[in-house]
Amino acid sequence: MNIVIVEDDADAAARLKNFLTEYSKEERIAFEISCCADGETFLKKYRKERAGIVFLDIELPNIDGMSVARQIREIDASVVIIFVTKMVQFAAKGYEVNALDFLVKPVAYADFRMKMRRAVNIALSSEVKTILVPADSGFYRVSSDKIVFVEVLGHKIRYQLVDGAVEVRGTLSQVEKSLEGHGFLRCNNCYLINSKYVDAVHGYDLIINGYELKISHPRRKEFMRQLMDLYSGDVKLKQGDD
Repeated sequence: MNIVIVEDDADAAARLKNFLTEYSKEERIAFEISCCADGETFLKKYRKERAGIVFLDIELPNIDGMSVARQIREIDASVVIIFVTKMVQFAAKGYEVNALDFLVKPVAYADFRMKMRRAVNIALSSEVKTILVPADSGFYRVSSDKIVFVEVLGHKIRYQLVDGAVEVRGTLSQVEKSLEGHGFLRCNNCYLINSKYVDAVHGYDLIINGYELKISHPRRKEFMRQLMDLYSGDVKLKQGDD
């Protein structure tokens, strides 16, 4: 995973880099880490080389971090942004650029680790994977970001896409394995859903891209835990639900 630290304070940048190295060893995840000392250099580089996660100092020279974030969003809607700042009041504006969270300087490892876990989950689920779906006379080429959910229909599997549907022979377990690590979750024995399209959860009802599916009783607790791990509360959970 490509991670960029945009920070003009060399000590603060080194601290984050050390934290990333430690987290990488703990979780056994490989990171490609790079640093930029100003927003202009970062933006020029970013147009050629995208990242999964960006740690962005708000107080940068010449162009501030919030302005940098706005320009990032013009070219990349999915990159995970985490602001790093001494001034918490500015970080509160992060919702304007869909920032995941913020870290307060000097950054503590416990806080970093908690937010990094969420960032990695979201970044991984946003990655696009192309799968080949076998058909009777050939195959379909399907992009994971176009799949809303996959359902079992007798001896067939139906891929509900944002722009259509594909029905083929197969098993849901095979599909689940091929999409592992890309934000797909089982809500019951018949459905594998793409978490990026979840609109809301009300009790055992799941609203996903306009469709209403059922969450099974045995799976609900684990399903909600996995959703919260990915989106940390972005899913609307009806008050009073366990």
